Formats: sequence, structure tokens, C-alpha cells
Amino acid sequence: MPSLLVCGAINWDTCFFVERLPSPGEEVRVKEISRVSGGTGANVAVAAARILGPGEVALVGALGQDELAQRQLAALEKEGVVTQQIKLLPGRESGQAYILIEESGQNLIASYLGANAALHPEHLPGAADLISGCQGIVLTDPPLDVAAAILDLAKQNRTPVLWDPGILIEAGPERLKELLKQVDTLFLNESEAAALLSTSEPGTALRQLRAGRLRQTVLKLGGRGAALLEPMTGEVTQIPTLPLEKLGLKAVNTVGCGDAFVGVFAAYRALGAKPKEALIMASIAAGLNAAQSETRGSPHRKDLEQAARRAQEIGFASSSLERGLS
Repeated sequence: MPSLLVCGAINWDTCFFVERLPSPGEEVRVKEISRVSGGTGANVAVAAARILGPGEVALVGALGQDELAQRQLAALEKEGVVTQQIKLLPGRESGQAYILIEESGQNLIASYLGANAALHPEHLPGAADLISGCQGIVLTDPPLDVAAAILDLAKQNRTPVLWDPGILIEAGPERLKELLKQVDTLFLNESEAAALLSTSEPGTALRQLRAGRLRQTVLKLGGRGAALLEPMTGEVTQIPTLPLEKLGLKAVNTVGCGDAFVGVFAAYRALGAKPKEALIMASIAAGLNAAQSETRGSPHRKDLEQAARRAQEIGFASSSLERGLS
């Protein structure tokens, strides 16, 4: 029985590497093209599977009945991800993403959801059995009715849920509010925090979380690192970005770093790590992912823990601050 269940998008990524991102209306020359497996749900599942091992992570999602689907399933199974709950939907194209990546590693992404948007609660009966036996659930960006159905199943089984809503933030705070109250750990990047909480500043965000009766939240702050917010205690734990240069590395592609972060955080929580410990490992994994050209550049457990020891030697660590509850 898998120890972690992930539900979210599976995309085929076409990546265009350019010297710099274009301005509106500007044309730039593409230096290199790569076509690889991606999608937030699939990326998170692979990152977690590299920590937990074969057969320990199951993915719930949807693909079309097309050639891309067969490539995606083969890639996931090679990584040890359990794919039995990935539905192949007739008349739908598999999801695809088109990504511009400049030399600094920054990117622009346009996604065609395809079959991802056609996943429905009636596709979940098999997932219910998995939820009853797993240690945790990661939701990324499934349709909201699917997210709601999985949250209900999780509540029935008292299974902790981690949610990285991504594009679902577009639904707005009012529509998401009740669902988010059922989430044990919420992940937000800077733009998502601004949309949901009106701020990405950790102290102010903490007060907004408490006012909305939301639980533990992790802010993914890009170049500013990450922050773990605990509304119940008023504690903020902050961690910088991994200093790649001190490790003899450099950032080449930031696509997929947030997915690596979430997958590794969830995997270590499933292993019994405390949130602060999971935060450190997730931050190191995201940094190592940025040093790889491929989207799924998250490390395997042995390599990650070796990198963590090296990072500790150069002073990489988190810091905590009591913000108070008033």
C-alpha cells in the first residue's frame, strides 16, 4: 500500500531555452528545445517517490487516450510511481505546457489543461481505498470538485492533507475558504499568497491565516527562500535559498523547483519528520532541482541527505521567530 497519494496535473512540457524572456510583442531566438514529462501532480509524485522508494507514491490524475499518455505512464512507472489511478479519458488530449526559460533560470509557462480538467469525482472510487491506507495526501491542482471529494475522504480516514493549489487560486478566496480549512499544510508562492492573503510578507500573512482560521502554511518565496507559518503558535520559521555557488553549482532552470519542494516536504512528513526538518530538506531539494536543466531534477534520498550534510557544514539552516498571536 502506498504511503503517499498525490492528485494533480500531468503535462507534457515543451521547453524553449532563450537568452532572455521577451517583452510583449518581441520575438527572441530559441537556442534549444526539450520535450519532457511534467505537470505539477506528476512532478510532485516523482520527487516524493525518489525519497520514499518504488511503490510508495500513487498518483491520481487524467490523461487522454493518445501517444503522449503512453509516454507519461512509462516515465512515471520507471520512477516507481503507482499509476493505476490515472484515468485515460476518451476524446481528450493529454495536458501540455509550453515553457520559455531564460539563462538566469526564470521562466514563463502557458498550459493547456486537456484531460487534467476533465477529471471528476466519479473517477475516484479506486483512490478511496488508497486513502484509507496512506500516511498523507498531496493535492496540487485537480479540479475543485475533485479536491473537495478527496478532502472529504481524507476527513473520513483522518488522513493529513497538504495542498499546493497553484492555478486554482483563480477561483478566489471565498470559493476556496471552506476547503482550505480542511487542509493540514497549505503551500503558496508569492503571487498565490498575494491573491489569497493579500500579502506574501510572513508576519502579515500569519495574521491573515489566523483570521481565516487556516492551518500551517508554507510560503515559497523564490529568491527569498521559504517560510513556515504556524498560526496556532504564532511562530514563523524562515529558511534562505540554498547557496548553490558555495556548493559549486549554479541555477540553470527554475521550472519544477516548487514541485520538488512540495514532493520532498510531503515525503519527509510521511517518514515522520517534523515540519521544520521537512522544510530544510525541501529547500535543499528545490535548490538542487534548479541546478539541473530538466524539470524533474529533484534528487534521490541518498544524494539529498548527502547534500544536506554539505549544506549544514557551510551554515545553511533555518531560523525561527515568535510573532505573537495578538
